[in-house]
Amino acid sequence: MKQVLTVLLVVAAAAAQPLTAVAQAGNSSDLVEVWGEAQEDNSYRFYARNSHFVPMYISVSFRQLISLAPTVDLPWQGAISPGTERQHLFSLTPTATRGRIGYDLTYSFAMGDPDTVAHDDDFLYLLPFEHGTKRRLTQGFNGAFSHFSENQYAVDFDMPEGTPVHAARAGQVVRVKQDGRAGGPSMAYADQGNVVMVAHDDGTFGNYVHLRFRGAAVAVGDTVQAGDLIGFSGNTGVSSGPHLHFDVRVPLHNGRMQSIPFLFRGLDGEALPPRENQFYYAAHPGLPPFEVVYGEDLREGDFADHRGEVAFTGNIEFRAEQYDLTFAVFVGNGFREEIEATIGFNLVNMTADGAMPQVVRILPGEEIFVTLLRADPEGNRWQYAPTVRYRRVR
Repeated sequence: MKQVLTVLLVVAAAAAQPLTAVAQAGNSSDLVEVWGEAQEDNSYRFYARNSHFVPMYISVSFRQLISLAPTVDLPWQGAISPGTERQHLFSLTPTATRGRIGYDLTYSFAMGDPDTVAHDDDFLYLLPFEHGTKRRLTQGFNGAFSHFSENQYAVDFDMPEGTPVHAARAGQVVRVKQDGRAGGPSMAYADQGNVVMVAHDDGTFGNYVHLRFRGAAVAVGDTVQAGDLIGFSGNTGVSSGPHLHFDVRVPLHNGRMQSIPFLFRGLDGEALPPRENQFYYAAHPGLPPFEVVYGEDLREGDFADHRGEVAFTGNIEFRAEQYDLTFAVFVGNGFREEIEATIGFNLVNMTADGAMPQVVRILPGEEIFVTLLRADPEGNRWQYAPTVRYRRVR
């Protein structure tokens, strides 16, 4: 979380009180405020307020100073303790006795205190979805679409809207936004992104983004354990489709936040560096074991003995089972006679494991395995259309 606020104050003449004042603010927040108070000697004392229960680190500077000089080196940077109503920061003193004086104040702030961050780079985060389920990581660190600047070390998981999102690490919920309704691949949607942010005990923050409208299952102040349900995925904010954005971030001395590299916990407790286009199972410690199947590990021999049944529909029936980006394709004979069929496929961004076309014989009412089709993970659209020629065997 970052906020930047700018205030412009110009005094028409040096006097005990300002004659005119104009304030312009952007991205204001009810959590943090920095303001100046005029003194009888035409100096200004600056104060900060932090209404949150976690520290806020602020960076204060000026775009313009007119006949005023700071009493400290700028930018002023420091942590404001939780619940602080009025903390003195510094002053501006007049450098002239006549003429215009004024200032153009700007400040940014972020949750936490960079001087207390103590992240263990070997810490293993749970995959942020339901135990025993599998998701594809579609954008990783330094991802070309949106993972740069503060999001440099973020990951995106492909998720249908409404998929349960689980805490990757224990902590306290410090931010919840769930009133956004819209999303799209443009910065015009930036203020629509729904978020749950969790503070960890090492000074870092878990950032879960693009949740659906009213998709938070927690409230600010809640304590969560690793693996707890915290919300439901969506497609809000700067988003090209339904997914979950997750990152681990830290506050910086410039009053902003930056994501950092991290590791996930694998099925056997091993460290998993995030990799684009890989599928990952979430395995939460202490929960029951589950069957693990990766499509890339499947071979045609795994299905060669398949014999199923189909209804007598008077047609040839095709069916597919999806395993990640691998599709096992089956064909059924809906005739009451044995057939000999020549089967092929028209493919878009897909390849077949077996040689095509292939000739098969299928008994009446029988279903057999045809081939494995594998989708190109770099493709943005996959399509297969079976072709078949057949004759009845008498």
